[in-house]
Amino acid sequence: MSVTSEVFSSIDVITDEEIERVRQMIGVPLRIKQFNAEATLDTIRHFAEGAGDENPLWVDEAYAADGPHGGIVGAPTFPYSIFAAGVSPGFPGLQVFFGTGTWDLRRPIHRGERVEASSMLTDMYEKSGRTVDRMVVQVSDTTYRVGGEIAAVYTSKALRVPRATTGQGLKYVARESYRYSAEEFDEIERLTLGRTRRGAERRLFAEVNVGDQIPVLAKGPLDLTTIIAFYAGALPFGYAPCDTQWRNRHLARNAPDRLPNARDAGWIAETTWPGMGHYKSEVAQAVGMPGVYDNGWMRTSWMSQAVTDWMGDHAFLDTFEAKLIRPNLMHDTTFFRGEVTGKEPIGGRGLVHLTLTGTNQLGDTTCTGTATVALPLHDHDTPALGRAHTAEDR
Repeated sequence: MSVTSEVFSSIDVITDEEIERVRQMIGVPLRIKQFNAEATLDTIRHFAEGAGDENPLWVDEAYAADGPHGGIVGAPTFPYSIFAAGVSPGFPGLQVFFGTGTWDLRRPIHRGERVEASSMLTDMYEKSGRTVDRMVVQVSDTTYRVGGEIAAVYTSKALRVPRATTGQGLKYVARESYRYSAEEFDEIERLTLGRTRRGAERRLFAEVNVGDQIPVLAKGPLDLTTIIAFYAGALPFGYAPCDTQWRNRHLARNAPDRLPNARDAGWIAETTWPGMGHYKSEVAQAVGMPGVYDNGWMRTSWMSQAVTDWMGDHAFLDTFEAKLIRPNLMHDTTFFRGEVTGKEPIGGRGLVHLTLTGTNQLGDTTCTGTATVALPLHDHDTPALGRAHTAEDR
């Protein structure tokens, strides 16, 4: 069946009829359009630099050639630049927000590899939240393959919420842009310029203890240039020139089966679409946010950098989950922290479990996360090559 077989009409509130209609899409492969098809030197570098993550494994050819991979590889969240996973079909007129993103990483993506993404809606349910009475959570799985081999699986939980103008949307109170003192700016600069990476020195499993803290990663103050820089390396569908927007909007309203991407066909039909809240204050307020806010894929990538900087070149990030619980507003700064909460040697690999948090300059926790990292057991070990694959994975 086609997941876009009907002409869309705006639905500003959650209805049982639309829930049942969208429920029929569960398990149906989506038609998607990838932003990138190949992991080239430039696509890998542009994504990393757009996220402010200049790890030499991602951006420095000479350094990476001497590393465990023998060349440039993509950052763990690089597949966002292949296809900005986070599927939210149906419910035209309802706002979509990033809820939770979970990465199951199998192996690095190397420079020169062609990557194919496939995606589908896998579940959907209703819930209430701290700032909204009723919303729909849409769960999707996106699989990234290299030559038929699974490189990563991403599970997304997207939140569908009525807009604030309906009276049923988010209930955030508007907040003015934060004004920093000279001392606060100095601290952000100190954390940014003083940041170090573990790099080529192996962080051995035996050296890590429960309770260890990972260094603080500061990102901010957030501005429009930062958001644009991220989009340059990982452009989600919907961000397009004005004429392309008109063509896509026309197709979404009149011939949705002809859209190149069925991922978010419902809101593409709208003249005010969800992404506008990332740069237009009037749209942010209309969807119930306290001000212009960040992109969830970007904040997730930032959180993963706190882990990869700490673990070093010879470790491998097995799993990683980020949950956004409060908006990161324009001019906010996010401070990412992590703590080792457990460790276990399994199958010749030293697994270390981390809990992660992101707090803003006001002390509010805006995101939380978890990660499992495979560290070397011995000086010659290199878990960085990824996990062993079973026949079922291929």
